[in-house]
Amino acid sequence: MRTGPTKDGTRKVILSLEKHGKKSGKRIWRDLSERVARPSRIRAKVNLYKVAKLAAKMPEKIFVVPGKLLSVGEVNSRISVACLECSAKARQKIEMQKGKVMSLEELLASKPKESNLVVVE
Repeated sequence: MRTGPTKDGTRKVILSLEKHGKKSGKRIWRDLSERVARPSRIRAKVNLYKVAKLAAKMPEKIFVVPGKLLSVGEVNSRISVACLECSAKARQKIEMQKGKVMSLEELLASKPKESNLVVVE
């Protein structure tokens, strides 16, 4: 029997993403809820250098990590990242470049255009 994530915060994020997906009719929100609902050992763990490399190609996008953002790598420009979890060092590196780190709930509250989102795994 599968029970899903046990952290209350993660469960709330999953439900919020599902509701927003049904309400807006956009597939990206339901896809994110499915990715966050994975077991934590399978959930995405993305290093900062990967996000920085994508940011060089796609400026002005919001990068969404449906898992944990880790601090390996350097940031050379201002980037916006929304993630389920973020290491303290990764947050510090992004904020040193005047970038923005937000939770997935904060991302939903800001009501971004789906075309401005890039899912990173």
